[in-house]
Amino acid sequence: MECLRLEIVLPLCIIALYYFYYKKFRFFVIEEKKKENIIRHKQIRGNCPPSYPNGWYRLCRSTELKIGQVEEIKLAGRHIAYYRGTDKVVYAVAAYCPHMGANLGIGGQVKFKSCIECPFHGWAFDGKSGLCVNSEKLDPKIVSTYCYNNIEKMNPNQKGEYLQKVEEGEIKIKTYLIREIKGMVYIWLHSKEAKPWYEPMVEKCDHLQLRGESINYINCHIQEFPENGADIRHFDYIHASVSDFIPTWLIKFKWNMKSMPANEPDFYKKMEHPKEKIRNYQKKLFDHYLSNKELRPYMNVLCLDGSLMFFNRWKINALYITGFQMGPATIQLYILSSLFEVFYKQALQPVEKFNQKVFLTLHINSYLPYWLSAYILSGGLRQIISDVSVWDNKIFAAKSCYNLKGDADPVLMRWRQWYSQFYEGSREFEQKLDSLEW
Repeated sequence: MECLRLEIVLPLCIIALYYFYYKKFRFFVIEEKKKENIIRHKQIRGNCPPSYPNGWYRLCRSTELKIGQVEEIKLAGRHIAYYRGTDKVVYAVAAYCPHMGANLGIGGQVKFKSCIECPFHGWAFDGKSGLCVNSEKLDPKIVSTYCYNNIEKMNPNQKGEYLQKVEEGEIKIKTYLIREIKGMVYIWLHSKEAKPWYEPMVEKCDHLQLRGESINYINCHIQEFPENGADIRHFDYIHASVSDFIPTWLIKFKWNMKSMPANEPDFYKKMEHPKEKIRNYQKKLFDHYLSNKELRPYMNVLCLDGSLMFFNRWKINALYITGFQMGPATIQLYILSSLFEVFYKQALQPVEKFNQKVFLTLHINSYLPYWLSAYILSGGLRQIISDVSVWDNKIFAAKSCYNLKGDADPVLMRWRQWYSQFYEGSREFEQKLDSLEW
């Protein structure tokens, strides 16, 4: 009888343990609590570039937004309400209702398939056109718009009226362009409301499995995070350590790196790897990402070889990294080793000036155990955290001294030149925001 019980209880215990293991590590999430913007009142030397460059930004993962779900976000100086309509399409609109100023993303509900209804008075706005509508036929509501005659001095007009009519007719709220690609939702933000000149990168990772994501906050200018990939020399100082428990005199990483915009002349020749296996691997990625020549100006590419150095004498090739920076806020990294392949997607969400929300999403070979992919995600996060202590306590060096005789600083200057194209109109947009801040 006791043996029979053991035969039943033991398998049940094993199944239960595996269930909790699977639930914990199948999609492993490391989320840091939001921290205060410690640079808010710090003296910044010189004039920094604008805080909110133009481009595609990550909005959310597709699974985070169910049908009928409404959310709100502060992103790159905008307050945005976004939702998935009952037509299964994701929409994003300016958060505040033009009627009485309620936030549509807090308490708002989906209505008429593609519309969002204000929680305050029930006004509905179509996510496609932005029009305020009356019914599911999307017939526009006709309203009268009034404003204060002189809100600064609160003086009446000649008729003695404090409120005066401005116009009558249809009203709209701003809508944002959305792309939903391979489980990720992107939003297009441009200071001058220009149309997209490039599309979000479609990653080449169907052979890999989504395993986890880390979410962190850093206090620095938005440019400093992607700029890190072009800063060749910092790898030797910040990223030399293999582990917190292994001293660098015993084992350390040694890095060899190339980085350049994808539209430079002789790009393939300059970025060619000496090893045939790695060269063929990278060429497949280059062909995938760079096949559209019109998109090349908006992409920067980096190739990074990492070797393990034992006692500063013996070297073993360990990692081969190929990275693609598209626009101001998306980076995709392919890491190849002899044991596995990793794909990291890094995404930035500017919460406010000098305060960035950073996502690191991991895809890896499906044959690897879940605990190992969780450990690898932690390793990727560790590399970010190594930089955070510097980012959180530095200023943006807008006026920088460069050593042009070396091999590192010219690459950094070239990268800054490339990234600057995403700031068109951003300064004027930011100045308007500053004048409205409380």
